[in-house]
Amino acid sequence: MDALLFDYGGTLDSDGTTWIDRFFRIYEEMGLRCPRPSFDRAFYDSDDNLPSRFALKGLSLEQTLTLQVQGVLAALAPERAGQTPRVVERFLAESRAAFRRNRPVLERLAARYRLGIVSNFYGNLESVLASEGLRDLFATVVDSGAAGVAKPEPAIFQKALSELGLTAEQAIMVGDSVPRDMRGAEKLGMRHVLVGDLSRPACCPQGFRVASTADLENVLPAPAPRPDALRAGIIAAGDGLRLKSSHPGTIKPLVPVHGRPLCHWIVGSLHEAGVQDFTVLFNSRGGRAQESLLASFPRLGWTFIQRDTASSWESFRLVAKSLAERQADFLISTVDAIMPPSQTRLFADAARRAAAPAALALTDFIDDEKPLWADLGCDGRITALGADARTRRHATCGLYYLTAAVARAMPPAQAHCRLREYLQSLVAQSSVSGVVLSKTLDVDRPEDVRQAEDFVAGFRE
Repeated sequence: MDALLFDYGGTLDSDGTTWIDRFFRIYEEMGLRCPRPSFDRAFYDSDDNLPSRFALKGLSLEQTLTLQVQGVLAALAPERAGQTPRVVERFLAESRAAFRRNRPVLERLAARYRLGIVSNFYGNLESVLASEGLRDLFATVVDSGAAGVAKPEPAIFQKALSELGLTAEQAIMVGDSVPRDMRGAEKLGMRHVLVGDLSRPACCPQGFRVASTADLENVLPAPAPRPDALRAGIIAAGDGLRLKSSHPGTIKPLVPVHGRPLCHWIVGSLHEAGVQDFTVLFNSRGGRAQESLLASFPRLGWTFIQRDTASSWESFRLVAKSLAERQADFLISTVDAIMPPSQTRLFADAARRAAAPAALALTDFIDDEKPLWADLGCDGRITALGADARTRRHATCGLYYLTAAVARAMPPAQAHCRLREYLQSLVAQSSVSGVVLSKTLDVDRPEDVRQAEDFVAGFRE
């Protein structure tokens, strides 16, 4: 099992209680009492027409809730419109309490599986998740309002699976609705977990059940024992010319990001993925970065290579060849590829499980000026790279997995001018797995540093 797909409303923001039931209780507790059929009509009128009445793109959860509540109060009690902020505050507080309960579980699961969301929503779920600090946990988010298809139709589940490069047999659907989540998953032959009151009828004999998403780990397969610890290489031989205007006199690995040198973020993420031994390539001006790593990570194993290489391909080849002398498989990262530690762990575990000779980390958050696009097949293998890619959905993001056999078979340094040329040839000649991660950042320009400051502030170390 490689992925978990989650519903949003009722699954991540509560313990199986729908929005309409939560809102009805809140309105009653605030003294707004009306027959349930009348409330349901007002709720669904506001809910169903929200995307046509308002421009929702980019709105936060709080802003979206405000518009929804305004619609209900306008229909039921326009004289009570002033209570909108109080209703929203109550609903938001309950949702955030659920986020706090569920987040540690989601972070642990994100280290073992690729996570996605399949939700019947208004079309702005991406910004809603971002406003609550949840978006980076999920490799894909499929929102019915944006996708043009809703649960339980198989197409909306298939869209998420396609974006992850997986089949239905490789995923589990987690949701609180039997007709939308469970039945939709069943149509594809996908395993499923029903969230909510354990006293209500089960969806089917084969389905799992939990009272809360926070209990999900109790019904999932136990994590497999970790294989031998990985070694990793870091390519830090570039000059970072585009950062010289904002950081004169500072070599790229030592450019500060949120109080830590750039290279420390890369080492920290790899270390959390289980890496204890590092091979780092610096150019002839990298002495201070080497000293910084030794001082800050004294318990890790270090091999430093100092070389002024002619190309990104020569640097990659040099590090790979060095690692292959001592390790059957390994990771390589560029020094400017920042990603949450949970995503680095996810890549390391997924790459080894895929049992392919090589794997590339991919992302659908594209901030590179010249992205190396990748097409994924339904089996998780990369089918095309670079100019040959057609979907333009995912791009590489600076993290790689290789076996020693691949490294030993590398052509001479003169064979390619750039790393992407080698990777394209590797995909054309071999089986290369693609692992889709959530947001990652490539720090090349001064504006990237500013964006990285905000990005890493959300990491939980």
